[in-house]
Formats: sequence, C-alpha cells, structure tokens
Amino acid sequence: MNIVLLTHERELLRPTNTGRLALDAFPHFCSRLIWSRVAPDKRLVSLLSQQSAAVLFPDEKGASESPNGVDTLNAKSESLLTKDIYLECLPQTLVIIDATWQEARKMLRQSPYLKQAAKFALSGNHDSSFTLRRNQVDGGLCTIECIIEVCKIQGLTQEAEQLNTVFELFQQKSR
Repeated sequence: MNIVLLTHERELLRPTNTGRLALDAFPHFCSRLIWSRVAPDKRLVSLLSQQSAAVLFPDEKGASESPNGVDTLNAKSESLLTKDIYLECLPQTLVIIDATWQEARKMLRQSPYLKQAAKFALSGNHDSSFTLRRNQVDGGLCTIECIIEVCKIQGLTQEAEQLNTVFELFQQKSR
C-alpha cells in the first residue's frame, strides 16, 4: 500500500492539518506532494495514468452509499466528476487530497489529471470526529480519518488503531 497526500500549500501552515500525523507515524507508506495548478508533479501525473493508482473522492453516483459527505457534496461536486471511473478494489497507490473540502473541490476542478484519474470511494457510513475546523461537510472525513479507513480495508488493524490514538491525542491537545 502506498498513500500519497496531495497537499494544498495552505494546508502546510494549518495547525489543524491531520495528514502530517500519518506522515510522521508511517513514512514507509505515506508520502506528501504539494499541489500546484500550474506545475503539476510529473511523477504524480504519470502515476495516476496507471491502473494501479486512484484518487480518493466520494462517488457521486452512489450518493446514498458513500461515507464522505456525498449528499452534501453532490450538488457542489456534480459537475466535477462526470464520466468518472470508480475502482471497486483499493488500488496499490491511493492519492488523498489533503485540503479543506472547498480547496479539494477547487484542486480537482483545476487539475485535468486529477479529474481524469480513476477514483476510489470509501464504502459504508463513517461519522467524522474531527472538531477542530468550522464549516465541515456533513459526513466528510478529514485526511487522517480517511487513512484510518484505508488501513482497515487493507487489514492493517494495528496501524489504524495507532493512527486513531494519535488523532484523538492531537484533537485533545489542540482544543
């Protein structure tokens, strides 16, 4: 398993960024790239053109089934994700957009390689416990919560539990 956090530059400065928790805990399978609208990372563009990689994003077609706030996101994201290919199985490499929901939609809209890439959506209902930011999308998970769910899918129960503990401590200290 390989997780690439595609991070908005503003996210680097936010004390509430949860992606860095996974980077610190599991640098052997988590890495970070900074998103650029005008100069996309060539390795990432190449990677996303392969069948072994996908972008994590809610499945707009399965609005009632998706855990990432699709009901709320559907109207705002509908035009972003037309003709998307959603993988049924977790790909070898998963790109997670590490940004606010508003920034994530903007990144997807402004990046043809992200729009054209295969997508993967988490299944089932997951309630977010992230409380450190205002204006959260109902049902939307923060970056580390997505990574925790991906670890569970991969059968990495101990890693998921470790990340959950780190996340809970992070929220307690940040309040």
